[in-house]
Amino acid sequence: MTTEFVSDLRSRLQAGSHLILYGPRGAGKSTLLKGLCDDFEANAVPWGLAPHTTGLADIVAALRQAYPRTSIDGLGKRAAKVRLRSAADQMPGVLLLDHATVMTTQMLGYLRRLRGGIAGALLVADIDTTQERERLRAWRAGALSIRMPKTPNRRLQLLLAAAIQGCNRPAIEPRTARRILCAARGRIGWLHEFGCRLPMPEYWRNGRLHSAVLCTDTEIALRESRPGPRVY
Repeated sequence: MTTEFVSDLRSRLQAGSHLILYGPRGAGKSTLLKGLCDDFEANAVPWGLAPHTTGLADIVAALRQAYPRTSIDGLGKRAAKVRLRSAADQMPGVLLLDHATVMTTQMLGYLRRLRGGIAGALLVADIDTTQERERLRAWRAGALSIRMPKTPNRRLQLLLAAAIQGCNRPAIEPRTARRILCAARGRIGWLHEFGCRLPMPEYWRNGRLHSAVLCTDTEIALRESRPGPRVY
């Protein structure tokens, strides 16, 4: 992921664009969002983050986070949404909607009313299966879809070397390291999860790394968002 890619995303969002960022689990999408949050905060751009986007309430909660001084106490849901939208109209902001798993007509309609420089929106989706790709097509509704770029292999090599050096375990054979990088498939988040698990004794036998087991557990952990190793 290049500086130009992040800068382009940031500029589009601040201009009020609605975008869909998609890619496989572990590609670094959530890490990218955290960096965008820090950048918007430093530049006094109103922003709100929905860690999981499963309904209209998550979008409204993100909008409320972006405009915390807007009082909606005592208002009904409809009136609260209108007031928050009015606050965004006065000072445009950005919504970051992570881990989107559904996009209803109601959600799409509300996001459409935020277009036109009111609030930029970045919808982030994990796409690993054919079913998930089909679901993404139904969401587009005029939003530009952007695929999360792969992390360059050279950077992954450096991260893997650092993880191996810091885990106080025997050296890994070059052939094994190549298999690990192949399993990563350009996903920096996958390699980070792998590195967190690498020192755990469950994956070592007689000074040798059971890389196939560790790679499998890393993949499962990303798909299930489940921390910690499996016990054998």
